[in-house]
Amino acid sequence: MPSAPTAHGHRTYTMSATPALVDGAYALFEAAWESATDRAAFLSAEWPRIDAQTARVLRALASGATDETAARELGMSLRTYRRRVAELLLALNAGSRFQAGLRAGEMGLTRG
Repeated sequence: MPSAPTAHGHRTYTMSATPALVDGAYALFEAAWESATDRAAFLSAEWPRIDAQTARVLRALASGATDETAARELGMSLRTYRRRVAELLLALNAGSRFQAGLRAGEMGLTRG
């Protein structure tokens, strides 16, 4: 068993030619490969591009702040904040704020 030093000690590796183990690892790889998002679809121009203001609204949603608090912190009226949230839900094709957060994360909109 070869080992490679890491920050926490040594890693060990095991090699096996047991058919059941190899077949299981192969099946796991195939399942992950088949369920993966196609790179072209992942980078699709169809995904919404959000401006700086929408990104701020998205971060406010992620913070868990109330609408009133988020609107005040963003310097906008409560009505405008809620309209921006509704627009964000439409753009992300989300039925709830939670789903919008998940979709935004999947699309990489929450990075940065």
